[in-house]
Amino acid sequence: MEQNMADSGKWKFRGEGNAFLVLTNTQEKMVFRLAKSTHWGKGHLCKTGKTTAEKVHTEMGLVVDYMKNVMQPLLSPSFVVLPELRLLDGGILEEAENQIQESRPAQRKGKEVEHSTIDPDMLSALVLPDLCYVQGRGTNLDNTTPTISVEIKPKKAFKHSHDSLNISSEEKSQVCKFCMHQRLKAKEGQWPETSRYCPLDLFSGNRQRMRHALIALAETPQNNLRICQDGEEVHGAWNKFDLSEVLQMFFACSLSTISNGHHSRYKLLPRFLDLVLEALLYVPEDEGGASVDISQPTMCSSPVQYCQNSRPETSNYLSSQDSCTSDRLPAGCVLNRILAVQQLDVLDIDGVYPLYKELEQQPDICSSYHLDGPYNEGDWLEALTHDCGEFIISDATLTAVDKVKRFLVSKTMQDCSIMVALQRINENENEATIGPCLTDSEGQRFRFSVTIIDLDPKPFCKIPAYNRQDVDIVKAYRESGID
Repeated sequence: MEQNMADSGKWKFRGEGNAFLVLTNTQEKMVFRLAKSTHWGKGHLCKTGKTTAEKVHTEMGLVVDYMKNVMQPLLSPSFVVLPELRLLDGGILEEAENQIQESRPAQRKGKEVEHSTIDPDMLSALVLPDLCYVQGRGTNLDNTTPTISVEIKPKKAFKHSHDSLNISSEEKSQVCKFCMHQRLKAKEGQWPETSRYCPLDLFSGNRQRMRHALIALAETPQNNLRICQDGEEVHGAWNKFDLSEVLQMFFACSLSTISNGHHSRYKLLPRFLDLVLEALLYVPEDEGGASVDISQPTMCSSPVQYCQNSRPETSNYLSSQDSCTSDRLPAGCVLNRILAVQQLDVLDIDGVYPLYKELEQQPDICSSYHLDGPYNEGDWLEALTHDCGEFIISDATLTAVDKVKRFLVSKTMQDCSIMVALQRINENENEATIGPCLTDSEGQRFRFSVTIIDLDPKPFCKIPAYNRQDVDIVKAYRESGID
């Protein structure tokens, strides 16, 4: 299906990563992910095709298949919205370039060495609903109240046990990767200040630690938090504005109640983040009303972990009534699902890199077991047998393939993002159209949706880069001095 993009006024730049540029269609509330010329078509996943455009289209098809056949079964259809692969007309490219130059951060502009960010021959796009708006039943019916969305990139949420790591990496069993990586980013001058956020706090299930994590994200977003109002960014790495006015509109607080202290500006952010916390802990129900099946073995039940670098007790926003006891995430909530899939990797890069070096010498094995796809045949993650077409492989090689696949799936989850969209429900709305809702501390109700995005497959050839980064992270942490 070809998409006509002639009406440029309805297109806005939403954001970008290393592989994609994202534009949103403001009229249709749809998001278009466009391939960046510096990343796609390089043969990371697709090694066949006559032209770069054909390779890009095939690689994007692999992304759709991976999300459908690997990610969605692991994470539940409740949290994964599948994109549609479309062909565009050429009108989008000039408009996209104009939007990029006006809106993209200076940091991103500096990374480009080519004049054009988007190859004019690349006319493929992954199309999704605009997840800055609440999805599901009873949504998009009320435009009188603003919708606030929060995009969280939670990163790796667990530490491997010391037994699974090389003895030279003992620090990795004490401090989480995110907190260690902050030292490297500080050394390289990537951000003006370091973050107090720790993924282990967010995924702990303990409300005190989770609140601390959300407050830390709000205070120092870096590229791990972005807040939008009706699709427009109001708080993030490059737009750290005062959220008071935004939250006053969101909660419908009058100036008089703000001034007399009933809803002080210092209480609005914690009140809002508590709503986000409840959305992250929510266990969805399917259309028939039954709970989502959480009996699959991927559901996480490991002990709650702590990071040596995290100090949740220092947060000024925590309630004195918050318990310090170790809780657990509700089975089937979005954080539980993400953590469970991250923990499919039991070796970390220390154990996976030697397996990579063994398998890269056996390209026939990598191809036969589809390490880089396709992802549409059988159970890609589990269907491993000794019979590999023309030859029989050993138990050791079969184990290596299995461990590498699980590592690559875990890496996808370590780079994913969570979209939480919230909209206040008007008192006169029809109850039958409201759908799932949350109630805040003041008794106001909000419709909401929670979705996981950025679920692209990680190519086998990136494993050496992961290993180099890990070495650099540990080195920078040691050089900075251990707290």
